[in-house]
Amino acid sequence: MCIIVAVPAGVNIPSDETLHECFRRNPDGAGFMYSTGKTVVIRKGFMKWEDFKSALDAELDAGRIYTDSAVVLHFRITTSGRTQPKCCHPFPISDRKEDLQALEIESRFGIAHNGVIHGMTTGDGWSDTMDFVAGVVAPLAHMHPSFMYSEDAEKLLENACKSKLAIINHAGEMLLVGNFTKDDGVFYSNTSYKPFTYSYSTYQNVWSKWDDVYGDFDWDEDYESAWDELEFKFESCEVCPMVQECSSFETCCSDEVEALDVCADLNDCTRGEILEMLGYEPALLTAE
Repeated sequence: MCIIVAVPAGVNIPSDETLHECFRRNPDGAGFMYSTGKTVVIRKGFMKWEDFKSALDAELDAGRIYTDSAVVLHFRITTSGRTQPKCCHPFPISDRKEDLQALEIESRFGIAHNGVIHGMTTGDGWSDTMDFVAGVVAPLAHMHPSFMYSEDAEKLLENACKSKLAIINHAGEMLLVGNFTKDDGVFYSNTSYKPFTYSYSTYQNVWSKWDDVYGDFDWDEDYESAWDELEFKFESCEVCPMVQECSSFETCCSDEVEALDVCADLNDCTRGEILEMLGYEPALLTAE
């Protein structure tokens, strides 16, 4: 989950409306980092939109973030480490716990992550991303300081995390690992920067064809076998009330993020409750 907004040098930061949509759909804390030409400045732990916007505006108004700065913004959905400021992204590339948990820090490199990295050690105040940075990325950077220019290093990171990363260095150079969507010069790790809309035409098509598919369906005898044959396109489909209709016709959701939102809405519950239904550890989904 989460979304990375990666803004290369020379490209304008997205509008407040776009950033607010990112926060609204990924509401468990935010942060940003930018290059100054000498260092990477990291500020994070903003649990309210107003606080995030105020901090970002202050950097912009003071001229510390300017057109030639590379900027990465991150908006979080908790999957490990609990919902708390110190687990927000971005992080310095460091193996020191105090550095990774710092809400304000400067570093040679900064990194943000979108996804879940399996096999990491997690706990209260320590997420899968923090463990990955400390145990994998930091040693790589120490061993190979120019790793950002190496295709082999990029491949290693992608194979190790199997998700998405955005890294910037002090000079404003950027490395993106994984598939990003480019929109108006800005790179997004998924489409949750766009206002969410239901595919009403799809729902209408589903219900108009109901009799064609389910007219002779014996709900007592056929339901269980039909369920077993369903192919879930997204993880959230497993607990979505519309899954049979989508499976029979056209999938209503375009990506994992939209599927999570639709499923939470149709179940009249929160994202955290959907994640819990899908097997994520309940304790890690409870905000402090």
